[in-house]
Amino acid sequence: MSPSTPTVASSRTANAVPALLASLQATLQGPAEQPDCPLPPTIVSAFADDSTVRPLAAAGGVWAVLRESPDRSCQVLCLHNPSGDAISASLDVLLPEVAGQQAHFVRGALRTTQEADGLHVHLAAFGHAWITFSR
Repeated sequence: MSPSTPTVASSRTANAVPALLASLQATLQGPAEQPDCPLPPTIVSAFADDSTVRPLAAAGGVWAVLRESPDRSCQVLCLHNPSGDAISASLDVLLPEVAGQQAHFVRGALRTTQEADGLHVHLAAFGHAWITFSR
């Protein structure tokens, strides 16, 4: 019996795990300093030590965490796809209090579609995205 050969999927998984772990760490601890891509000052407040970090119940396998600044002036929705398949979630279902607000992409990668139940965010396998909102 010959040793098993790594498949494309396992290779893709191995390459995606470090990026997913780094994104999860940034979600919980705040963004690492990136001189070539700084966060807007209004977003940084959602990653302050005394910010509120709230996990959200999400359907379809999406991991969702809402970070909110201490003065509640800024919310950053952090979405993660821990699976090897593309997934999507309705922002209006996930976070009804921002339904109808303008969503702004901050970091990561996503695709959006407008559907009957609101704005849907589509994440690639092992993908993540940070989104903020304005009225």
